[in-house]
Amino acid sequence: MPKYILDPCVEDELWSIWHFIAQDNPDAATRVLEAAYETFQALAANPGLGRLRRFQNLRLRDVRSWRISGFDNYLIFYRAIGDDIQVNHVYHGARDIDALFGEK
Repeated sequence: MPKYILDPCVEDELWSIWHFIAQDNPDAATRVLEAAYETFQALAANPGLGRLRRFQNLRLRDVRSWRISGFDNYLIFYRAIGDDIQVNHVYHGARDIDALFGEK
């Protein structure tokens, strides 16, 4: 069964998202995290679902993005690694994605 592997920064990014949302609605914040982990599983089973990103840096050439199910403002950035996926980042879609990936 395919699995997902989280880069070390992903847990911190998810908790930052949780903390930001929890200031207004702790239940919604928890739902976002639960949905993120469910989406990781779905992507591991179907790694081709995501949109292939176009970065200038060649080491980022195989990075894809997909929205957290039910929370379309949040994007998961990942790549296929053999039969599994490696989750690189989870960011709010309004952020400057190119700058976050060092493209600016």
